Amino acid sequence: MAESPPLEVAARFAALSRLLHGLPSRERTLRRVVDLAVTTVPGSEHAGFLSLRRGGGAVGSEAHTGGPVPELARVQERLGEGPVPAPQSGEPVVRIADTAEERRWPRFARHAEELGVRALLACTLTGERGTLGTLCLCSAKPEAFDETAVRTAAVFGEHAAVALDRAGQVDSLETAVASRQLIGEATGMLMERYGVASPQAFGMLVRCSQHLNVKLREVASRIVEGQLADDRIRHALARARRD
Repeated sequence: MAESPPLEVAARFAALSRLLHGLPSRERTLRRVVDLAVTTVPGSEHAGFLSLRRGGGAVGSEAHTGGPVPELARVQERLGEGPVPAPQSGEPVVRIADTAEERRWPRFARHAEELGVRALLACTLTGERGTLGTLCLCSAKPEAFDETAVRTAAVFGEHAAVALDRAGQVDSLETAVASRQLIGEATGMLMERYGVASPQAFGMLVRCSQHLNVKLREVASRIVEGQLADDRIRHALARARRD
């Protein structure tokens, strides 16, 4: 496959960067990443995530373009083998040229071939705080991904990682603001109900959270939603007030 002139490639990735950034949520960004991956990386027919790190744990993702990728993610998790690169390997893109000939992960390759996947790229997305996940690009044609496709996937992965990092930070900030507002509202309700000042009401909320062994935001949410009469919360608040 002939390579595009450097200026054309630069212009294409500049446009790609604009399309990836500024979306209102991480989920929307994930959706955009997989859609653009198929149109950006030569040879790609389907795209999705083999792994996606969220809150300290690796989980699957609903972000995919259809086809076999969701099942490939389940196969890799079940078998404990597959092309997700190790973070320390320094290899941003792993290529399976032909699943019928793959020897590194034979069981995974056999299942992939049964699913109609003959060629595959696994692209690690690395953000400021480590690995974000592994994007999978696949094709029903063996040898679908040449060296140009591998290099393109690596550059695309860099852009996608920056966009996901930023979207994750925005989501975290919005969640923190919403939690603060919710906790403030619950504190106000306790002040009114029990005739206490703000510090005492907040202390009750914290101790109630500890007694129930649930997050502070969850306790605040239950109180705001009118569950003050709930026996567990009522008893926990009574204990918290005595503490």
